[in-house]
Amino acid sequence: MTRFNPKHPQGKYPGTATMKPQYVLITGNGEERTSHVTVPKIMKAVYEIDSNKYVTLEKCCPVRLVREAEFFAMSFYRDSHIAVYFRVRKKVLRMVKSGFSCEAAADMMCDFFQSAGLSDMSDWTCEELNPVPRKSESSLSVDGEDFRYFGSADVVAALENIIDGKSVWMLYDFTCENGGYINIRRCGDDSIHTAKYKVECVRWTEPTPTGYRAVISDVTPLRNWLWNLVDGRKFPDPTPEWESFDVTDYFQRLAFRFLDEEDKLDNDER
Repeated sequence: MTRFNPKHPQGKYPGTATMKPQYVLITGNGEERTSHVTVPKIMKAVYEIDSNKYVTLEKCCPVRLVREAEFFAMSFYRDSHIAVYFRVRKKVLRMVKSGFSCEAAADMMCDFFQSAGLSDMSDWTCEELNPVPRKSESSLSVDGEDFRYFGSADVVAALENIIDGKSVWMLYDFTCENGGYINIRRCGDDSIHTAKYKVECVRWTEPTPTGYRAVISDVTPLRNWLWNLVDGRKFPDPTPEWESFDVTDYFQRLAFRFLDEEDKLDNDER
């Protein structure tokens, strides 16, 4: 588990061992952490927000909302705003709203602690968080399985397995230049010659991320695009078949959709 740093989402605390308690309470401007979490401790930390500056409650095993989406932490800040942190396809989003009293913040945090519950966030603001600077490293997932060690040849081999029908999808997350990801999913006919492939490519460019999508049937350019990316750090040049999309709006809609689906699940259970 990557230990969450509220000051730097997606960052790690250096030189510390993995923790396995259910919740961690973070206070003292990020300097104090305890896994011995209780309702009185949460309330005390929130009501002492002036000295704590912010209070974060982190769930060590994130709450899965739907596939590829989970929430894992809630923070209350001295300026009276609350942020709830989500991971969507390995990207971090947060829902933010201001104007909370200590009593309201304590109620929300205690509800999160006792039942992993979330309130209605339809009027909250969704923000996409850029990862903190890190060493140049990439990740590869195929059909939900993460590769611990891999090279350029493994990424290309993952595509070949998709083309051959041995796998369904792959996600290659890279950190060269601004970083980004390419997601390739097989769809349609099982035949190698008639199958189509949904491709989504995103770069975390500043200040606005750029994203392109396409449905491709010719695997030759697809092979070339992927190889140039993993081996030569060359991004695909958009062609008429690529459709640009608003990356920030896309992830915001994902977050709202996941929250809406979770609300429906809760209502069904009641």
